[in-house]
Amino acid sequence: MKPATLLVIAFLVLTAVIYFGRERFQPEFLDRSQVQRTVATETSSYEQMTNHMNPAPFAIGPLNGMQTPFQVNQYKSYVPV
Repeated sequence: MKPATLLVIAFLVLTAVIYFGRERFQPEFLDRSQVQRTVATETSSYEQMTNHMNPAPFAIGPLNGMQTPFQVNQYKSYVPV
């Protein structure tokens, strides 16, 4: 046989092995944790729902360190001294 023919046959065999050896789709593994939230807001009001965290409900006390010019949301960053 010619080398080109062997190359084509090898390519077809490799393609068949990869195609038939793949894992099939399993719908029971889908993440459905947000479906209820989506259904609840599908008629959409203008209510905004976020995953934000409320500020700490207790006094944190004085922070040690030097304040930097960086800030994330309402929190300023400090560098330990």
